[in-house]
Amino acid sequence: YLLSAFRLFNIGMKGNGMIAYLKTKPYALHRDEGQKHQLIGAMILVKASSEQTGGVFNLFEVSCSPDFATTFHNHYAEDVAIYVLEGALTFFWGSEKKGAVAGSYFFLPRGIPHGFRVEGSTPAQILYLTIPAGFDRFVIEQEQPAKKSESEMAAARHKIEILGPLPE
Repeated sequence: YLLSAFRLFNIGMKGNGMIAYLKTKPYALHRDEGQKHQLIGAMILVKASSEQTGGVFNLFEVSCSPDFATTFHNHYAEDVAIYVLEGALTFFWGSEKKGAVAGSYFFLPRGIPHGFRVEGSTPAQILYLTIPAGFDRFVIEQEQPAKKSESEMAAARHKIEILGPLPE
């Protein structure tokens, strides 16, 4: 059980196992700091990369224009938690549809198809958390101009299935 807890909290064993150490280091980022990337028209600011968290989680600040919408898609490698900071959005998961405003929170376990779109004429901003880490690598790959087939192959490599446009 102890070894499982060490893995969960990203703690390593050293030598004879009597000394535990954290594999990650503390850091701080201020407003607008972090790696910046574009993904399907959204500005993504990486606040916690796979390397920074030892593979435990990713955290992104995502800024979306008023006309922004994701595809309907499915993550098979990570759970997703979304907290709305600004704007109005509609979230879709499975056969559900729910409106969201600042302060709204959504948890989307892996294997549940989902997506969202920004509503109205105001941009939206969200915090996007993935557990475990790895989604940041997909974001970096997708930033490069790619043909649709290359984009689909990258999604498959990262265990993301693109299902098509959002339901109505």
